[in-house]
Amino acid sequence: MMLGAFGTVIIVFLSMMNWRRAVHAALIVALLEGAIRKWVFPQGSELVYFFKDIILLGAYLKFYMFPDPDIRAWRLRIPGTFIACVCITLTVFGAVNLNIGSVILALYGLKIYLWYVPLAFMMPLLFRDEQQMTVLLFRYSLFAIPIGLLGVAQFFAGPDSPINTYASSDLGGVKEVATFGVGYGRARITGTFSYIGGHNVFVLVFFIISICLLTAMEGKRRLVLLFANLPLLLANALMTGSRMAVFSLLVVGLLIGMTSAVSRLGKSKNSFFYLIMGFAVASAGVGVFFKKAFDAFEVRRKTAGDTVQGRAYLHHFAAIEAAAKEVDLMGFGIGTSHPAALGIRRALKIAPIKKECPYYDNEIGQCLAELGWPAFIMWYAFRLLMLVQCWGAFSRSPPSIFRSLALGFFCYHLLQLTNQMVLNHTANVFLCATWGFCLIPRLENLVRRPRHLQAPQHRQRLVRGGRQQQPVLRG
Repeated sequence: MMLGAFGTVIIVFLSMMNWRRAVHAALIVALLEGAIRKWVFPQGSELVYFFKDIILLGAYLKFYMFPDPDIRAWRLRIPGTFIACVCITLTVFGAVNLNIGSVILALYGLKIYLWYVPLAFMMPLLFRDEQQMTVLLFRYSLFAIPIGLLGVAQFFAGPDSPINTYASSDLGGVKEVATFGVGYGRARITGTFSYIGGHNVFVLVFFIISICLLTAMEGKRRLVLLFANLPLLLANALMTGSRMAVFSLLVVGLLIGMTSAVSRLGKSKNSFFYLIMGFAVASAGVGVFFKKAFDAFEVRRKTAGDTVQGRAYLHHFAAIEAAAKEVDLMGFGIGTSHPAALGIRRALKIAPIKKECPYYDNEIGQCLAELGWPAFIMWYAFRLLMLVQCWGAFSRSPPSIFRSLALGFFCYHLLQLTNQMVLNHTANVFLCATWGFCLIPRLENLVRRPRHLQAPQHRQRLVRGGRQQQPVLRG
């Protein structure tokens, strides 16, 4: 613990030196931490789990407590009163709960829900201009290639291979690797993530980024997206065995494609043609190179034993109904059902919880059981606010990569509304980060520099929200 405390201080100090690089580093760690927990440092799985949070702590301190002049020159128009009410409600009805029995675990529960929310308010100021944003997003999208290839290797390696283990847990060690069905010797892949859910989120988010870059970029870099990213991501979605992952990719692809057919999304010419080509290349790649993945997915789809209606809404209503019978005004306490809570109790020798929180295998019911009705309503009102603001960013933006991303991230928030976000920290990070992209039109420049002092690159525009164009290069 002393070594961990010393390392935390060093990481926070380094993050404060350059908050933008710290945010980039945290988003990369979010992709790789599962691999470190599984194969590099399994004995310190819980420490690695908090690595990106420590990096973000330094970035938060620098950005909010000691901002640079270029940060102070901007104001972000957000419903601050409503967000503060959400935080207060979660604290009063979720964290101040005698059933938790520990201040540390109450704070940890708040961390699960709210730690990445400040990241959203930093994203609009993360990039200097549209060109830098496009280049950095393209470089970030290239992580789809090695992670996707690892997923392919996991699929063909078999369930007993060392590369198909899950991250260790204090709840009884490593879980049994999931397969596509009884007698079907293929593992459902996890990539560099701890569990299948994290890889599902990665596939969807990187598919959105790749397809949006396809509408905005010119030149040879399109070929990388066409012949590497998209086929690998579609194949990996099939290899996870998750019907929701495949359904999500189809919904995003169809919505962006149909929108591009009737309205211009990106700046590049023939965007709709390249979207059609991307769909054709990805489908052909799966048909030619990953036929076994499609066959395995079909086995799981036919033998899963549930229905589309059940997955879409019946399971959610059933979980809410069951949780409503257990709670009234107060729930069982924020974070009480999180798997890491038991590990923290053991490590710090905290007394067991007074009353165990029931488990519903559905996040909506789980949140209601933890939070109680007032905090539950405020939490999902906050989630709906994110969704509405993503749509507003799309509707207000002219043809640009930002317009494409706003539409794609709106799809992500809509699809994630009933999926795991609190119990899936990868989804939590990307949900707040993508919401932050959609807050860019809400930036207001408080300092107007004289025109003769502005260099040409200072007059670049990222978003023309409303009537006034907003510069992106601050300072």
